[in-house]
Amino acid sequence: MTGLIDVHAHLLFDELLGHAGDIGPRLEHDTAGNATLVTGGYSFGIGKSATTNRNARQRLDALDEADITVQVVSGSPLWYFPHHDAETVRPFARRYNDLMAEWTQNAPDRLKALAVLPVQDTAASVSELERAVGELGFLGACIGTDARSDLDDPGLDDLYSACEQLDVPLFIHSVVAGVDGPPGDARLRRWLRDVTIGYPFEETVAVTSLVLGGVLERHPRLDICLSHGGGAIPFLLGRVRDWVATGTAPIDVEQFDRDYARLWFDTHLHSALSTQLLTQVASPDRLVFGTNFGGWDSAASHEADDTPIDLSANARRLLRLPESDLPV
Repeated sequence: MTGLIDVHAHLLFDELLGHAGDIGPRLEHDTAGNATLVTGGYSFGIGKSATTNRNARQRLDALDEADITVQVVSGSPLWYFPHHDAETVRPFARRYNDLMAEWTQNAPDRLKALAVLPVQDTAASVSELERAVGELGFLGACIGTDARSDLDDPGLDDLYSACEQLDVPLFIHSVVAGVDGPPGDARLRRWLRDVTIGYPFEETVAVTSLVLGGVLERHPRLDICLSHGGGAIPFLLGRVRDWVATGTAPIDVEQFDRDYARLWFDTHLHSALSTQLLTQVASPDRLVFGTNFGGWDSAASHEADDTPIDLSANARRLLRLPESDLPV
């Protein structure tokens, strides 16, 4: 499959280092030249890099090699800061979006962006979304699975409504606990399990919050896309649905099926078998291609290349991208 649209890629910027108050972020180097990105209570090794910046020209060359025509970039989930004070995060998010706008201008037909939002301040999030879409030309926004303790929190409804009114999608990405909020399960800090296992757990919880909590019923025109195939939900869908069928859930099976079918998922799953299961239990017309390009696992093989589903056609609908506007 060629001419792919990649909806899942991230950017960091040195210009933001030290601009989130007492949680940094900052880069530390050991005597061997290995770099660690430290953000609040979380550290992540990034090799021997002396910078967090991604060169746009090098990214475009890499996209050519991977047969990716368009890439949609968003902020790193390590830098969303939903638990930090709003006075710090509002200007941080605004600067983040300005930097992404500058970066995508290196090739505006191929590089697109999703906005970072100060989600602890819903009104400010709506204003920043409106600015990012209306002034910067962004395609939507990305928030973390911990934007609230549960994503059906009514405090997010104004943001969901704003996405509907602007006719833009909302991408929801998993997060690591303890960056700027309460620490998570200490066992997950070993062997990168906070990412390899913790991320899918967060996405699984997010799916159930959105569906069981009635978010899609309250917002009938809202398009939400979740990273990594929705975590473990393809494997656990039958178990959750059977509990709904007992009649003790807040919704019935008909609503569960209807709202689950409305969710979008990217296919960054690391496994052809996992991708096959996702295509069987999710709406085929709501699956899109994702790579986590620039992340630790972006070199993973493109298992989704073998699916008969036209993932790029789906992405054009999700992102409201007319085919005539795409590069040839």
